[in-house]
Amino acid sequence: MIARGVLLVLLVAILFPGAAGVASAHAGGLSSSASEPRVLRIDPPVPRLDVRVVEFGARLCLDNGTALPVVVEPLPGSQLSGLPAVAPGARAYWTDPRITMAAARRLPAGERVGWTIPLRVGDQAVAVRGEQFWPPPPSAAAWWGAALAALIIPAVAGIAGAARRWGRVVLAVATGVVLVAHLVHVLGSAVVPEDRNVVVMVLSAAGYALLGWPLGGFGIALTLRGRPAGPLLCCAAGGLFAIVIAPVDAFTLVDAVVPFAWGGTLDRILVALTLGGGLGVAAAGVALLRRGTVSERPAA
Repeated sequence: MIARGVLLVLLVAILFPGAAGVASAHAGGLSSSASEPRVLRIDPPVPRLDVRVVEFGARLCLDNGTALPVVVEPLPGSQLSGLPAVAPGARAYWTDPRITMAAARRLPAGERVGWTIPLRVGDQAVAVRGEQFWPPPPSAAAWWGAALAALIIPAVAGIAGAARRWGRVVLAVATGVVLVAHLVHVLGSAVVPEDRNVVVMVLSAAGYALLGWPLGGFGIALTLRGRPAGPLLCCAAGGLFAIVIAPVDAFTLVDAVVPFAWGGTLDRILVALTLGGGLGVAAAGVALLRRGTVSERPAA
């Protein structure tokens, strides 16, 4: 029981900071969105000048293949700052406030709003013409239902099998599924930013949930070996994953545009497994812990 008390203290120490300092959604602070920008054309066309949308609409990328400097200008009368000046042969990334303002509108699926970004190529005035597009959103009911199913299945199975070995196996397997789902979610988010270090982006996307990976791994091993600490560690890992992913990544289940390298549908599956499955693992772990505590009590 002393060991359990120490582990419980560690659990509280981990979960409370985790709740307060969650990860910044996806890597680099990217988050899901209801709309996405599109570059339509450069007017007038400039040979070897390319402007494109990157990172699922979070930023623009300008490749200056011309022999002249290119300056991204604010609109007349605007005091916008932080817009790049790109030397010949260079590349620049930036978040343009004009796109940010267009994306802040909540319009029905299929709607479009045009935007213009003025450039100066040497002494020539040029405009990047684009639009903000609202794709059809996913079925929120279906994805929240998937998250609920991911919660209920391990929770019910763990509670029903709390007194049996198969209950420990269910807890271990469910913990492994949630751990792998969170790991793939983090990796698929970390490779989206184009000019960032992948290791740094992994840490950015994982946040405090990074601690859940070793907790879950040790918890799985100890649970399968029948050690009392195993369910506690699984419970800690599952709860930590759910707490960290819930505040922002849950919007992945309802937004149309998801900054994930391998497709929005896969990321929604991973988020549903991590969020719902993490809570289900925590519930199953508590059931096994309670059963272990009852079995250790001396008979009256």
